[in-house]
Amino acid sequence: MFPLAKGHVQISLALTTLLPIIFFYSLLYSWILILLPINILLLGGHIYFFRDPQRPSLTPSKDLIAPADGKVYEVVHDEGIVRIRMTLFDVHVNRWPISGKVTKISNQSGKHWPFLSFISRGTMENAKQTIELTNKIGIFKIVQIVGMIARRCVVYVEEDENIEQGDRLGMIRYGSEVDLHFPKDKYKILVRENQKTRAGVTVIAEYKAG
Repeated sequence: MFPLAKGHVQISLALTTLLPIIFFYSLLYSWILILLPINILLLGGHIYFFRDPQRPSLTPSKDLIAPADGKVYEVVHDEGIVRIRMTLFDVHVNRWPISGKVTKISNQSGKHWPFLSFISRGTMENAKQTIELTNKIGIFKIVQIVGMIARRCVVYVEEDENIEQGDRLGMIRYGSEVDLHFPKDKYKILVRENQKTRAGVTVIAEYKAG
């Protein structure tokens, strides 16, 4: 089985198990054969969307790495914010941009605006989950924002847990944007708008020593 996001191996196994069952019953009832390509499409789509490829192991540092695969939508230098938008074709498993302690996880209800280049309302108005992370440098916030299709933000840890940079944070099921807020006076932003990012690999901001 391909490496899949947490909790989705069982679903793929169930869909795989259905293949020989559908084929067997189609020998008795020919109309059942129409279910075979549907099952194959569901299985292929599930494996593709919930894939969770291995990423290079990191030596933890104070630099910030991308929390999501996708494209940099906006860089707000004055506030210390980098926004990354994902498409349905990106890996949707998110990763921790820096090590620290999870101090707060909060959810905010909202709308489901699509994330298109000419629509910016989703960033502020859509439903979201905010994870607050604290270490010796300061307070960081990772904001998972759902889109038109996305309906649920998932985080793999609970409050008061210590986490390591590059480990799996969670995912947004079928969506859409991940924003990273950080102490602007402590970092030099390296990425630019429209740049592609890879979670756990791309360095998005360099720590200013001293």
